[in-house]
Amino acid sequence: MLKAELHTHIRGDPIDTFIRYSAYSLIDRAAAQGFQVLAITCHDYIYQDIKAKNYAREKGILLLQGMEMTLQGKHTLIYNITPEQAGSVKTFADLQRLKERHADILVIAPHPFHYTSTCLDDIILKYPDLFDAWEYSFFYTRVLNPNQKTLRLARQLGKPVIGNSDVHDLSDLGRTYTLIDAAWTEKAVIEAIRKKKVQVATEPLTSGEMARILGRMAYTMLQRRLNL
Repeated sequence: MLKAELHTHIRGDPIDTFIRYSAYSLIDRAAAQGFQVLAITCHDYIYQDIKAKNYAREKGILLLQGMEMTLQGKHTLIYNITPEQAGSVKTFADLQRLKERHADILVIAPHPFHYTSTCLDDIILKYPDLFDAWEYSFFYTRVLNPNQKTLRLARQLGKPVIGNSDVHDLSDLGRTYTLIDAAWTEKAVIEAIRKKKVQVATEPLTSGEMARILGRMAYTMLQRRLNL
């Protein structure tokens, strides 16, 4: 089983400009925690660095190319997409057509039923074939857990569920992750996710951890407003 984190952000993210750590620091932290698969998914930006990919491989990590695209005002995780392909996508229908032409593209619904306006919510039900998997987000407590709706509907529709920590701070890494039953190749990992050969490993946040992260989110939103 490969230990995987498929939702991370790094310095240079066009939206989350407060992030200070590099891809290399993220890779080092992931290697120290025993991760074998990692994806960097900046907002509306595809991080491409062959040196980082090779560095990750030396550390025993398969580094996947991806992005968190803002599509019709909603966030969507996309992997194995090129900048040229991303530039052609303006709607979910566009993404559906692109995915039909390129079978190696993987699409995941991040934190679909959480409470911000960028969450997909019922859009994932309108495009059931578009999303290969739904995300079980680290952002929950024992008392408040929007992931329960994700799990319930995923079971009803037979959709795979993977765990991610939506890393914006290195301390977030490892809170929630996925174990993937696959060989250590991009093709095998993508195929295993689609075939539901995955397990979610997760622990709820404490109230203190939730408060700290909410404070960070509020600070980020203020930064965005001031930059407008």
